[in-house]
Amino acid sequence: MIIIIQNRMKHKYLFFNAIIIIMLFNQNIKAQINTTELGKLIEQVRKKYDLPAVAVAVMNSRDIIASDIQGVRVHNTAEKAHVNDYFHIGSCTKSVTAIMASKLIEDGRINWHTPFFDIYPELKNACRQEYCNITLEDLLLCKAGINAYTSADEKYPQLEDALSNARYLFSKYLLQQPPASNYDKGKFDFLYSNASYALAACMLEGVTGKTYEELIELYLVQELGMRVFVGFPNTLDSNQPWGHSIGRKTLDKYPPNHEYKLHDLITPAGGLSMCPNDFARFIQMNLKGLRGTDNFVSSQSYNYIHFSRTGFSLGFGNSKFGGHQFSGIDGSAGTFFCRAILMPDADFAFTIMTNAGSATGKMKSVDWLSMKILKKQYNWWWKFWM
Repeated sequence: MIIIIQNRMKHKYLFFNAIIIIMLFNQNIKAQINTTELGKLIEQVRKKYDLPAVAVAVMNSRDIIASDIQGVRVHNTAEKAHVNDYFHIGSCTKSVTAIMASKLIEDGRINWHTPFFDIYPELKNACRQEYCNITLEDLLLCKAGINAYTSADEKYPQLEDALSNARYLFSKYLLQQPPASNYDKGKFDFLYSNASYALAACMLEGVTGKTYEELIELYLVQELGMRVFVGFPNTLDSNQPWGHSIGRKTLDKYPPNHEYKLHDLITPAGGLSMCPNDFARFIQMNLKGLRGTDNFVSSQSYNYIHFSRTGFSLGFGNSKFGGHQFSGIDGSAGTFFCRAILMPDADFAFTIMTNAGSATGKMKSVDWLSMKILKKQYNWWWKFWM
């Protein structure tokens, strides 16, 4: 079960194929969806796919157009999920890590092209030569050849140190391992890697003297006023939403004491939980930036993060259709599922969070709901017959 679920942490940015045909949007179209209509869609998707709880927010760069949360914290119980509950965001954490890196870049602490060994020169002689030029950007693009750590087959080294030093030692260990992707002329091929983000976070820790968790507290919690928790929600409080794994015929619950955990070392890749309203604010912050408004970081930085590369950029996936760009993220460790889609040309975005994930890596329920939101928003009654 752990192997199956951890394989789900691979960032499936190919979900864009499921929505690409909707991108012939009119830049001046007005929002059609409202909270009542959104509530009906959430009720339908929960019933159709037997989901415990679903939270959705639809927004433009100025307002949250509609939002709602329905369902229960634990399947087949009576305690209702609340907008202030935490939902695990899985690999959507990567987008948070990229944004924090950009903040430190704008503060002059580091830059995208800073080599790893400029921060930790003492490690260079102990590591493999192939890694000698890898940069912060390479790590965030998953083009540093680092082992994936997306399944239980990959073993973590035994580290006795506290978290303040653990990612440093984990980085040293990883950089002593053979590259996991093809290496040619000083460049690595893309290989989706959770451990790559652990090394990127280690660089941020090195230039700030703070752990990744402390940086989350400093920037997201204190500066932006967002609620963020490291780990699955019910490990904070057993009354918080539990994760569920969708099988072929069952919906398995994951209580607080379940053996399935995500290792602290890869928190920067997929270990955060957020409340629906705060995750929506985070995405709206990005949408504003993509629309030209500086906020937490500059508009230029947002556009670089989302669109500097095609396909998988810096923590976000993206594509084009009809000359329009769109970006988004999917995140799941198998027991929750989180999605955000941003359409900057249309000044439109939405988020979906649910406390159920699929061990197969597919979430038909979220795809179904995404299509329904788009149909309703743009009155595309003739599209997506489902």
